[in-house]
Amino acid sequence: MSSPLQVVLNPQNFSEDRENPGGGGLRADFFNGDDASFVAHKKVILDQLGAAITELVKQTPTFGPVGFVKVILRRKAWAKSHRPLKALFADRKTPLVGGLDIGQLLVEATPEALTRVAAEVAAAEDVVAYKEDEETGKLKPNPTARRSETGAIERVELYGIADRRRFDLDQAVVWLSNPRTGGQYEVELFETPPATSNLDAAGTRRVLFQSFMQGLQLLGQGMSASLVQRRDVNESPMLTVRLEQSALPPRVQLTPEPDSRVREVALFDPSRDRHSRLLGFLERHPLVRRIELPGVITRSASQPRVRPGTFTMPDRGTGKSWPKVGVIDGGISDKALAPWIIGRWDLLADEDIDEVHGTFIGGILVAGSALNGPGVSADQDGTELFDIAVFPASDSAFATYHGDIAGFLNEVENAVVEARTRHGVRVFNFSLNVQNAVVPDHYSKVASRLDQIADKHDVLIFISAGNLQTFRPEWPAKADMALQMMAASQNDGILVPAESARNVSVGALNPHGMGSIVANAPAQYSRRGPGLRALVKPDFAHIGGAGSSAAGAGHGLYSVAPDGSCADGCGTSYAAPFLARQTALLDWQIEGDVSRETLTALLAHHARIPEPLSDASLNLIGRQLCGHGMPIGANDILAGDDHQITLVFATRLHRDKQMRFNFAWPSCLVDEEGKCRGAARLTLVASPPLDQRFGAEFVRINVEAALQQEQISKKGKVSWKGQLKPLYLPPSDADHPYEAERVEHGMKWSPIKVLGTSMPQGRGQSTNWRLMVSYLSRSDNQEMPKDGVPFTALLTISDIKKEEQVFTVMRQQLSANVQLADIRTAARVVSRV
Repeated sequence: MSSPLQVVLNPQNFSEDRENPGGGGLRADFFNGDDASFVAHKKVILDQLGAAITELVKQTPTFGPVGFVKVILRRKAWAKSHRPLKALFADRKTPLVGGLDIGQLLVEATPEALTRVAAEVAAAEDVVAYKEDEETGKLKPNPTARRSETGAIERVELYGIADRRRFDLDQAVVWLSNPRTGGQYEVELFETPPATSNLDAAGTRRVLFQSFMQGLQLLGQGMSASLVQRRDVNESPMLTVRLEQSALPPRVQLTPEPDSRVREVALFDPSRDRHSRLLGFLERHPLVRRIELPGVITRSASQPRVRPGTFTMPDRGTGKSWPKVGVIDGGISDKALAPWIIGRWDLLADEDIDEVHGTFIGGILVAGSALNGPGVSADQDGTELFDIAVFPASDSAFATYHGDIAGFLNEVENAVVEARTRHGVRVFNFSLNVQNAVVPDHYSKVASRLDQIADKHDVLIFISAGNLQTFRPEWPAKADMALQMMAASQNDGILVPAESARNVSVGALNPHGMGSIVANAPAQYSRRGPGLRALVKPDFAHIGGAGSSAAGAGHGLYSVAPDGSCADGCGTSYAAPFLARQTALLDWQIEGDVSRETLTALLAHHARIPEPLSDASLNLIGRQLCGHGMPIGANDILAGDDHQITLVFATRLHRDKQMRFNFAWPSCLVDEEGKCRGAARLTLVASPPLDQRFGAEFVRINVEAALQQEQISKKGKVSWKGQLKPLYLPPSDADHPYEAERVEHGMKWSPIKVLGTSMPQGRGQSTNWRLMVSYLSRSDNQEMPKDGVPFTALLTISDIKKEEQVFTVMRQQLSANVQLADIRTAARVVSRV
């Protein structure tokens, strides 16, 4: 019997004022009463502040007094309540302007402001006071804010040359010679210089801005600097700077140019001396935050190989609706897939189209199950395609059509709008990557732009995790051998933009029937996450073909070539469309508008780590390669079974509010002693504010969920205890007392969280439970969006033995005060699913 997912239709009834809205944590003495060690530490911090002050004074005649300082926290001080932003680096004098890695803050400062900070550090007491703990009666350190914040700091240093550039000069000249790069540096700034007419109002920043603009002009003829239009206030302003073979005067454009314009440019100047002068100026100027080489977009797949025979595509029929997916690539062949193509974004001329990659993806979307069998996909075939042909075949053509990556993404957005508004396409496949690995402390502009497109147009983009250029060996059958192999694997991180926070990235698994190649194991070419800390990336994995080929089977993953013949291939490019079409199928099967949070939550909640990664020692490796795992089929996701119930909460968290859902554990899973048995799984997907300026801490609001059981002490005191732990993490009994462990092991700050537990022997003495969803902001200055933060929580309670009628019992228990409806039809009576 089908027991479908149940949407809670009245989640607003469970909204209440948030408990502890200001965050938690008393002042901590990070030296735990060791006064001598604190005094030594204080001297070190004062010396570091003194060195920073000296450097700022030294730069003042040239660049002005304003600079930027890194405040690096010790691991135990990562929590919001420990950050030195009140007594020491107060916003009124040293405003927080961004971040790097977790616990690395960037503040704006002047010599005067840092002198004030040094005075506060010097005033921190050398001998800490003690107070009696109210619960234990024991004495514990009771530091002032000055001492606590000083102890929280590991070191302070001026933001400098090594922070701004991570490539060498010769590498830059060679890289920029590729036409796909546009031949230009990407220069992130801490702040946008004002118009010349407004420099007089810039106060202490006037010299900072003036020296920057004048310095660019002094680089001489053939230098072009243009400000890139910011799509979001929460991202660093960026200039593109290009050296050209031109006698024209230097051009410094500090107002964004129109999106649609691709400026005709002179030839790139590879002069090493000119590049050395440019980089020398940029890396020393305090206004510059980061100098980057632009990425080059590539396809993440091998060239498919044509196989004997042809394949007859499914009949689309007439008057029937189908799921829809947009394919962002180089074109889809009419000969192979014309009946399924519902629209095109016709940008490329015929000679610039390469249909091989896009057609292989299109074939998977339309007939992936029939082509590959149920071992690869059990979802129904048939997907309408919107062909977004924007990726030209050659480097020179890319430069002609787009100029650079920013121009390419402008074109992608225009095409997404067309597909969304004319054809109702919400799901897109983006099996393209930038040839830059994701770094732990930087949320890339490309990922940020794709996230903005997803938010603005309410779409979901599936992104390949990226392929290795040099493959690892094939996955071994034994877990210890796999650990050794992965320990030896270097430079294998996911590629930009797979760190996207609003969209979904996909890794690749091996297919069945490949002889000694381990089925469902990570493919030898699939890159690993997480890239940015605190995220689970890639999000999922699917069959993408084996890196090695087998006689008669090729790479073991099949689709079609542009001429309609059969083909085989491998790549994360070909894993992504399986997840894209599954999501489109879910969206199609559920009536009305389904939120992106719900679609993603349905996948994560029903994903499972593949069997070759099931050994506990491989938990961390499994998360890095497969994320939450491989989802089950779409029909199984929506159907459920009698021995479990899944509740769906799709709503928003508003300022100073939380959701509290009280319920009784299913009576059929409660033993005579009152212990609750069974299993529980909780998935939370939220869309919190993102801020590219804060690096690894770019997620600015953490939405948390907990399933808690009532605890009653012998004295009758009631408390609540969380009963779930994050899944697919290294086994541990620790509760992770420090923020660092919560981030790394508890997935705190990740927009997607999956938790679970199994209670075969029963747990606790109370049948009273509650689901709590609340939030915590990164800083006191972080505003909750006026429309709140949208989230979806899925809670499944099941009978491990599959004997009890949990669905029926639980639904009856909830009927008094909870309105429920089948997820497939809930949109008839509720505005958000």
